[in-house]
Amino acid sequence: MSNAKVYKWSLIDRVSVAALNFGGNIVLARMLTTADFGLLAMIAIFIALAQDISGCGLADGLIHKVKPTRDDYSTVFVFNTAFGLLFGLSFFFGAPLVARFFGHQELVTIMRVLGVCFFFQSMSFIQETRLRKELAVKQLCLVRVGATLTALALGITLAALGFGWWALVSTQILLSFFIFVYCLAATRWFPRIAFSRKSFKEFFGFGIHLAIAYISNVIGKNINTFLLGKFFTPAATGLYYQGAKLANVPFQVIDQSVNNPFFVVASNESVPDSQRSLIRNMFSMVVGINGVLLFLMLVVAAPGIIALYGEKWAESIPLFRIIALAEFLFCLKAFFQAVCKVNANTVFVRNLSIAQVAAQIILSILAVLFFRDILVIVWIQVVCELASVSIYAFKYRRLTGQRFRGIIAAAIGSLWLPALGALFAVMAVMAADALVALPPIADCLVIAAAYAVTIIGAGEILRPKVYVALRDHFIKRKQS
Repeated sequence: MSNAKVYKWSLIDRVSVAALNFGGNIVLARMLTTADFGLLAMIAIFIALAQDISGCGLADGLIHKVKPTRDDYSTVFVFNTAFGLLFGLSFFFGAPLVARFFGHQELVTIMRVLGVCFFFQSMSFIQETRLRKELAVKQLCLVRVGATLTALALGITLAALGFGWWALVSTQILLSFFIFVYCLAATRWFPRIAFSRKSFKEFFGFGIHLAIAYISNVIGKNINTFLLGKFFTPAATGLYYQGAKLANVPFQVIDQSVNNPFFVVASNESVPDSQRSLIRNMFSMVVGINGVLLFLMLVVAAPGIIALYGEKWAESIPLFRIIALAEFLFCLKAFFQAVCKVNANTVFVRNLSIAQVAAQIILSILAVLFFRDILVIVWIQVVCELASVSIYAFKYRRLTGQRFRGIIAAAIGSLWLPALGALFAVMAVMAADALVALPPIADCLVIAAAYAVTIIGAGEILRPKVYVALRDHFIKRKQS
């Protein structure tokens, strides 16, 4: 499959799954309470940690290797499955301790039931990795879309029947189960039950540093829900969780649609000069695409959240805007990390990730003790992400040979057009509201229209490089 088709199907995959999750989340948010979401948010950090530690970065080792053998796949499968079982048991026996810590007995049942999903999820890791390595992204897309649709349908049914937070928990369990089943049905492939010490040593040496970095990233993104769950009410925690979830979805789509296949494509490029050129071009694309999302989300936040979730979620609007900025920076960091992985600089990724999460934890705890303000806690996350991105930029400069001035110029050149679009969108919605009081959904439409017209109009007149590259790529794809 060509690189263009890889990115195409990867984007279809992530957009489709995100759209389904987005729609399902809207339905569940209107049917459930903020406290229902808050209960799941309290243990989000444990869920995310278990998901990342189960793989220990071995999947990245398989992708980085030019031609992994059947023994390689089998070794990673056995290791992942064993860790999945270990974390499932840990959730079962550790649930009472977590429930006592947060002071909510419901967490015992939630954690024990969620433990089941780790076993199925760990078994499906190797199936998804094999499809990614072979660039079978179309098959992977169908699997993930089918599993998401099935799990959400059953989860919404439980919510309609009045099962409360059970609807949220069951959705995660069913998703892991159906991904495993659909992968088997789509590929008709299952690894042998075998373990090679040689393969494990090779992949563990590459992946352990990335695993530590992933764990640090997970802690950094979920430490806020942990602290809020301990020191604030479930309702307040639910407001933050929903704002974070809504901000995360579009950026996660771009991250997984661009960075994940970019790592595979760049790793398969054996010519150093071609690889560096590919990386430089991708940097402008990553900044530009994520910049379009960021400025649109900042402008549409207030009417969008009210229109989608209702007035009861209005307090999450300022949280959403700050978290959107943090997610934008996280996507830039993920790109820099992918560049480091391509160049086998995994130790650097590990060390910087540990330093960032340590700083964030210390500052967040101090904020809880002295300020008790959710906004302060969220701004700390932004500051730590910005510091990390700045350090990665210097490393990126050394790996690609690009001058720092050129990196800054590329970033500004990719961001000024969406910034201009946001300015005109604000002016348009203010003018419209001055004439007649519009409902939130109408404000969203005005903002989206003004934003799109400004970007396309200014792009066609001034023709910045990133806009032209994306436009030409899209036109060629449509014509082909």
